Amino acid sequence: MQKRYKLSGASLEAIREKAVQQYGPGARIVAAEKVTNPGIVGLFAAARFEATVEVADVPDAAPPWPVHELHGPAIAALLERADAAELELHKAAPAPVSTASPDFAGLLEQLGKELQPAAPPRLPAPVPLPPSSAVRVPQAMTGDGNLIVLLGLGDDALGPALEMSIAAGGSDVRTAGDLSAFGHRHLQGRQSATAARAQAVLTGQTVVVAFGLGRPRDVPPKAAHIASLAADQLWIVVDARRKPEDTKAWVQALQDVLAGESAAVSGLVVIGASETASPETVDMLGIPVGWVDGTPATAPALGKVH
Repeated sequence: MQKRYKLSGASLEAIREKAVQQYGPGARIVAAEKVTNPGIVGLFAAARFEATVEVADVPDAAPPWPVHELHGPAIAALLERADAAELELHKAAPAPVSTASPDFAGLLEQLGKELQPAAPPRLPAPVPLPPSSAVRVPQAMTGDGNLIVLLGLGDDALGPALEMSIAAGGSDVRTAGDLSAFGHRHLQGRQSATAARAQAVLTGQTVVVAFGLGRPRDVPPKAAHIASLAADQLWIVVDARRKPEDTKAWVQALQDVLAGESAAVSGLVVIGASETASPETVDMLGIPVGWVDGTPATAPALGKVH
């Protein structure tokens, strides 16, 4: 049986060594991200790395494995990008924003306006999708202060959120709904989402939110909470290993309640595609696939998951 743990350290190499020391040769890093603490208007800023380590049962007689063999090609590629981001920490930090500067005053004024109670924006209702051959692969949005929300059952959304963060060079990963994770701040609603956006503008990051929907029967009541976050993009996370009929039922229920809040879904994130003989069952959902098992999709079709 596999178990997952959270480890942090000053570098990814330090985390890899710690994983081997604490959990043995069966440990492998399955996700990692750079966490930046912007401090107060640039003061006391710091950064570290956090990783999710998966541990499988390993026979006692198994020989020690070198650290570089603990990761598959996909994770290795992600870690290389994260290592490159780590090098940026050694460059000169940008000048802190002065509390007396017009930029800082303008940011506070904008934040004050956004914190005023307001109705969620009314987005256009979803339109029918064109034939699969004409569907374009959705892309994860980037940009300082933009907010992306990934919606998944249980903790399904956390892994993809971390992977999107690494692919973007380091995003502000947070949680919401029924999901919480050590080291990640939790968004309660519109005000905390607006504050997260403001901080991300200062740190030059995108905000990626892993939203826990709970169990399938818990999905419909979450619509108002999701809409209150006023996300720039909404993604639905589905596990290709689950029964297609069960997945279709809760995804359809989610889309129905989101349509009632005028919130549109941008794309589908598929996990577990490499662990099932029938990953193409996600086609029946009618949502364009943008991510598959930790990497952006490339085929311009609905469910070309192979």
